[in-house]
Amino acid sequence: MILCDIGNSRMHVYDGISVRHLSHEEGIALFRESELFFICVNDSVRERIGREAPGWIDISQRHRLKTDYEGLGIDREAACLGIEDGVVVDAGSAITVDVMEKGRHLGGWIWPGLSAWLSAYRDVSEKLAVELVSDVELDRLPLKTEDAVSFAILASVKTMIQRFAREKRIVVTGGDAPVVAHILPGAEIDETIVFKGMKKMIKDSVC
Repeated sequence: MILCDIGNSRMHVYDGISVRHLSHEEGIALFRESELFFICVNDSVRERIGREAPGWIDISQRHRLKTDYEGLGIDREAACLGIEDGVVVDAGSAITVDVMEKGRHLGGWIWPGLSAWLSAYRDVSEKLAVELVSDVELDRLPLKTEDAVSFAILASVKTMIQRFAREKRIVVTGGDAPVVAHILPGAEIDETIVFKGMKKMIKDSVC
């Protein structure tokens, strides 16, 4: 079974062994003739798939998550279905945080991704056009601008997640997962969490 999570800028394909991160063009070209199940948050890509890879199966409407959240993206829903209890952090172009308890989604929030956050600083002033210092000390006040920007971003992320996670398991996925997991003691990285949820969506819909 080949599974595919299609975002706004990339697609992630899982063959049961490894995950490949591809552009939309690369993914469609490589797997055009394959039997593939996918979720998608990009309507234009979905339309393209309908024309160029009509054999692909869209499971984006197979909602199974217990939640009162309105407008939850199917990628976030799949990630939440991949964990019964705990906090799911998807650190990609946006950083999403969702809290699960006994199979129910309690809620969550969205930040800009790390790159978008840094870009916002650059828009304020050229003096704030700095790179992220991923190992900045978060238990002492910064004494230079580069550290100050990184501190503001990472300390905010760490503090808010820990506030709602408490003793819960924290699972991090997405391109910036190593950076975010580093600031959350005990957090684990799992780039297959969305695909675990997709398998559940497929299994539950045919039972």
